[in-house]
Parts: sequence; structure tokens; C-alpha cells
Amino acid sequence: MALILVKEIVQDQGLTVVAGKEGLDRKVISSEVHRPGLELAGFFEHFGYERIIVLGRTELAYLGEQSAETRKVRLRQLLFFNIPCIIITDDLLVLDELLELCDQKKIPLLRTSARTGEFIYQLSRYLHNRFAPRKSVHGVFVEVYGVGILIMGTSGIGKSECALELIKRGHRLVADDAVQLMKISDTKVVGSPDEMIRHHMEIRGLGIIDIRSLFGIAATADEKPVDMVINLEKWDDQKEYDRLGIFQRTVKFLKVEVPSTTIPVREGRNLAVVIETAAMNFYLRRMGVLSAEKFSKQLRAKMSGDF
Repeated sequence: MALILVKEIVQDQGLTVVAGKEGLDRKVISSEVHRPGLELAGFFEHFGYERIIVLGRTELAYLGEQSAETRKVRLRQLLFFNIPCIIITDDLLVLDELLELCDQKKIPLLRTSARTGEFIYQLSRYLHNRFAPRKSVHGVFVEVYGVGILIMGTSGIGKSECALELIKRGHRLVADDAVQLMKISDTKVVGSPDEMIRHHMEIRGLGIIDIRSLFGIAATADEKPVDMVINLEKWDDQKEYDRLGIFQRTVKFLKVEVPSTTIPVREGRNLAVVIETAAMNFYLRRMGVLSAEKFSKQLRAKMSGDF
């Protein structure tokens, strides 16, 4: 199970530690952030105590209107649970009772100058990225006409050379060799380069080349959703390849299905043009224009004499 220490969040988000410094090594195991509402009124059924608690202007104003005794009871109930930390937004003044209880319970009490809504969005996105499932795959990831295409195939098949030709034609490199995949939703996987080889490619006979220095800053991208996979394989005369493209094949990465196409490689084929066409055809499919199905229907109609 992935986890983050509270002190990492303090450093990455630029937070100020107000109380509970001894609890900075507490573990955060959930990507969700919670603003207590009913809990401040004493209702704790279904309370997700593993989440980070954020208190904004509304929550502190409500607590401030309660009697000192009621306020202390509610805060004791809230801090009874093993919550990772509490964050105060808008640089608001902290209640004395909260300071005292956080020190007693060794629960970090943190503060930020950011507005509540903005901070929750920022923190949620940060946590989601930190907890997102990840995987590294071998291939070359390029952006062609805005489509994120992961080129895969056996070593030496020509993936990097094909990508280099695409870059020369005005498209962009995202990652070469080791592509880092991250699942950001149930339907989307994002690819990015390994930090060590960002903006670089390995070309047999040339060695390592710096794409950004050679082709300019517009020739690279730092991150892109994986829209489709193109698998390059050596041409096999005994194998029957798809000649219509009616059936859309897929491949799974981190339990997310991505459209996949196999392109046979033989001498004389301009793979860069084929991949450009695949990208444009992807856009047509997304718009509901299925060229292969349309052709198939016209062919059947003509064969039956109705065309």
C-alpha cells in the first residue's frame, strides 16, 4: 500500500507547522481530503478518519460560536480518531483548544495562506498523483497531431528511428526507451519520461542525442495521455494482417484498456506516414466516423445489388 509521511506534504506544499510537531512522521494512506461538517455537530458515523482534515473559515466560525465546553468536546471527539493531520487555510487564527489538543495527541496542525477551495483542489491533485498506480514499459512515446501514441516492439525493430522521423516532421517526443505510465482515472493512463533520460533518445550508430537541443523546445512534451498503442513487428508472409480495421483491438495498462494496432515492418515502408495516418484515423473514430465500417457497408450493398 502506498503511503506518504505528513512531513513530505509539509515540504511539498509549503505548509507551516503550528502544533503537533512530534507527529510529522504520521502516515497518510488516502488521497481524499475532508472538510468536517456533521462531525463538528457531533455526528461521526461513516467518518473517514484516514483522510486529511481541512478547516476553513466556515468550520472555524462555527466552532467559534459554540460555548467553550461544547467546542472542546467536539474537538476531542474529532481528535479521538487517528487522523493524519489537520490543515488550517487562509492563514486563519487557530483556536487555543485545538492547539492544546493537537500537541497532546501528537497530531500535526498545519497552516497555509491559500484559500480553502483552491488549496483542497491543489492538495487533492497532489495526493492523487502520489497515490496513482504506476508502471514502466519499454517503448517510445510520441505526440502526433495531439494524439499520444506509444510505439512498442522488440528491440532493434526501429521504434526510435521511426520516432525520430516523426519529430523531424514536426511532432513531439514524450519519452524514449523507459516510458513511465500513471493511472489517473479508470479510463485514462498518462505517460511521461524517466527523469534521467528526459528529452533524450538513443539512436544506434549515433548514441544518445538531445532532442530539445537539436529540434527546439517545441519538439518535446513532458506528459501526455496514452491514446493508442502501435506495436511494430517484423513482416511475416505466413501471418494474416488486418486489412480492413473494422475490429478495434485493445491492450491493458494498469487495468485501463487502450486502443491498439499492429503494424508489420518491412523494407520500404514509410512508418512515419503510417503512424500519422493512424493518428488522424483515431480522431475520425473519436468523432464517430468509422471508415472501415462505412466501406464494408458500401461493399456489401454493391455485392447485393443495392448500391
